[in-house]
Amino acid sequence: MSRHVFLTGVTGFVGKVVLEALLAQGVERVTVLVRDSKDRQGRLHSAAERFAKVAQAECFSRLQPGWTERVAVVSGDLEQPACGLSPADAEAVRQHVTHVVHCAASVEFDLPLAQATSANIRSALSVLELARTCPKLVGMVDVSTAYVSVWRPGPIEEKLAHLPKPAEELYEAFQVAQGDGREWMELTGHPNTYTLTKSVAEHLICERRGHVPVVIVRPSIVSAAHRTPFPAWLDSPAALAGCLLYSGLGVVRAFNADPSVRLDVVPVDVVASEVVRSVFGPMPKPGQAVPIVHATMGVQRALRIDMAAASTIEWFKRRPGVVKAPDMFVGRKDHGFDAADLMRRELPVQLQKAALALFGQAKAHRRLVRADEKVQYLNEGFAYFTHHTFDFVRSEPLEVPGFDPFEYVRVVNEGMYRHLLSRDESQVSFAGPKHDDARGDRTWVQERGVGNTTHKVFGYALRKTFRHCTSDVTFDRPSFERAMAQVPPGTLVVLAPTHRSYFDFLLTSYLCFQHPELGISMPHIAAAEEFGRIPVVGPILKDSQAFFIKRGVGREVPELGEELRRLTEKNASLMFFVEGQRSRARLMLPPKRGMLRALQNTKRQFVVLPVAISYDRLPEEASLSEELSGKPRPKMTLTGVLSWLTKLTRGQVQLGRVHLSCGAPLALTPDTDVRALSHALMAELQRHTTVSSFHLRTFLAENPIPGVDEVWLREAIERRGGRVLDSDLPVPSPLSPALAHSLRNQWQHWFAGDVLARQPGNPALEDHLSRYRWCATPLAELSDARVDAVVKALFEPVVRDYQEATKVRAPDELKAVAVTHRPHLDGVVQALVSRDIVKPAGDNFEWGPNAAELSQFHEACAWRGVQP
Repeated sequence: MSRHVFLTGVTGFVGKVVLEALLAQGVERVTVLVRDSKDRQGRLHSAAERFAKVAQAECFSRLQPGWTERVAVVSGDLEQPACGLSPADAEAVRQHVTHVVHCAASVEFDLPLAQATSANIRSALSVLELARTCPKLVGMVDVSTAYVSVWRPGPIEEKLAHLPKPAEELYEAFQVAQGDGREWMELTGHPNTYTLTKSVAEHLICERRGHVPVVIVRPSIVSAAHRTPFPAWLDSPAALAGCLLYSGLGVVRAFNADPSVRLDVVPVDVVASEVVRSVFGPMPKPGQAVPIVHATMGVQRALRIDMAAASTIEWFKRRPGVVKAPDMFVGRKDHGFDAADLMRRELPVQLQKAALALFGQAKAHRRLVRADEKVQYLNEGFAYFTHHTFDFVRSEPLEVPGFDPFEYVRVVNEGMYRHLLSRDESQVSFAGPKHDDARGDRTWVQERGVGNTTHKVFGYALRKTFRHCTSDVTFDRPSFERAMAQVPPGTLVVLAPTHRSYFDFLLTSYLCFQHPELGISMPHIAAAEEFGRIPVVGPILKDSQAFFIKRGVGREVPELGEELRRLTEKNASLMFFVEGQRSRARLMLPPKRGMLRALQNTKRQFVVLPVAISYDRLPEEASLSEELSGKPRPKMTLTGVLSWLTKLTRGQVQLGRVHLSCGAPLALTPDTDVRALSHALMAELQRHTTVSSFHLRTFLAENPIPGVDEVWLREAIERRGGRVLDSDLPVPSPLSPALAHSLRNQWQHWFAGDVLARQPGNPALEDHLSRYRWCATPLAELSDARVDAVVKALFEPVVRDYQEATKVRAPDELKAVAVTHRPHLDGVVQALVSRDIVKPAGDNFEWGPNAAELSQFHEACAWRGVQP
């Protein structure tokens, strides 16, 4: 039989997930009732318009495209007869609906009793009557709340809650009640009109159902998804999420609660699963009792309030964007809540109000009043639930594989951070002007529990420095957490960042200092010995755990082996740069394997973490440009360091956006193939190096292409596996050729598959990509003229430089060839040497045994027309 479900409450948190669960299970048709609604400006939004907005919710993102074609939207009002449906819609529902799920309700605790009665009792009875008229009806589920049962010691079973008067009599009185219904709540023992009216609704459904097969599902406190549609999905700050969110942001600083109370918090996907299972499961026959199902976790899996609050505060302390450094008193009034609330909320708020009034800040005063009212409401409205542990029991065990209460608090926090605050954990700010952790610099340093005095001085200075020279410094937290989760116990961690700037080791160390919860201890840094010779700088670096090594020796250095054995005996974490020297042009340089072999010789087990650092612009950009023009690499001197610091203090260094991401961890054991490991390391570094919108804008400024804008180019890179982050750094004017080439080098490899498909067999392109492309980029879109143009702009300069260099009449002319980009000339020379066309002769070159092949190589490098 084809299943056709009539669903209410789809605009709500639970209703959305129930709809997703129904569709994911293959339900053929769902009709959703949505009320037309006016916004604050008085504009009317139709049911179809409101559902179109609902359909954009991320919880539906994993459904197959076209899923909305299985959903019919009808306009109605549940508080009206026949649910307020038009005659045509009502008839369609009656003719086709096989199952009814009623999720709609008003969960406001302080609604006047008459309004709550209409929203929660009249609407439920209206749905019941509509279901009664459906001849194909198989079953109905009414979603209630577990808190219809007034608290009492001992187990609370899946039975109708006791009422002091008949439900019909209460319903009649409630409809004409004036005010908040306090006298009725005192009579029944319910804490608010929501739980009171839901309790009466349950009784009336059971009494009036007649032949309608009904099951009642009672969730407890509903919060973020545990597993489906994906972990941490949340779109409502109600209930627990609101309490935890305001605590984490530092807004609520005193919580009126019994610290030992356990809150029964159920993931929304568990509720949805129980609803779907119940509506398609066994239904009661006429005369049988209505089954009641607790969608609850039980005391053993409930959350202790004090632990949940402490975990949330610690979680938010590690992230930017809090209003005030989080801190919380959790206790009852006899524990000192009133005094704590006076000092932590009331007095500071009164002082702020007085100051705002004094300076005529009326708008800010109103915002403060509203915020304070919310804080007070959380303490007053939830006091009943935070002072009693409800022992909800089920007749059947509830299986939720992998559920851990403490871990679930983290899931809720992630949901709030991502979905309520719209923060992206994959680009968390940890430095720069956009980083705001509500702490002064001195307080922040004092709170750091890692590192030595030099680290703390460095940290303090860098925290200030990054504000001056960057627009934002972010990191991909989940990538680091995933990597560290795969590190076996007793294994030493080796950080291997990309090397574009001397800032690289500072940024990586600063991340470890700022976020010790990642589990990466302050690393010992392998630095070039020239740093150790710089007066003042060398000793400071040594105090910050740097050790100095000789580069380019080409053989094992005993001193290095001894230093590594000393450090590994201390179980220290390490940092080194696999590319050896800085890449002048942002190309991924061939790996240097000496450090990996030296680590291997210690016979210890290591995990190498690839750390990709992406810059908009580099601190040493000017000197790197000079090197690209052929000038020698300058030596590191104290004067040079002081000169750079002077530029920094004058605001002359602007790096824009900086981002760090971690690739998959790589094991290094005594038996590891170091060559294969080094290549895998380079592939991970390249795969996780991000592109910024600044890089794209500079490319398009130099290469305007019809039909190609920043959005199109971003999407093209993302289709190929890259990631593009936003940056507000303006395109420099004038834009030097050296900088333009270097910026495109950061992302041109994503179009490698495209160029190889268009220029098959071109030795210049094959040689260039074999040298600098490390991760697989096979995608090729051959039928798009825009891709043709982008590929040509990216790679034709490579071909031109190879052809220009192979025009030489004598090998000693190679060094003096004028090319557009210096690394291309280095590539040509290596290609000619590898083919024995030329060979080294001291500081110069001479013809090799295959010199006659030069002209053939030259011709083969030519850029051909686009291949069919």
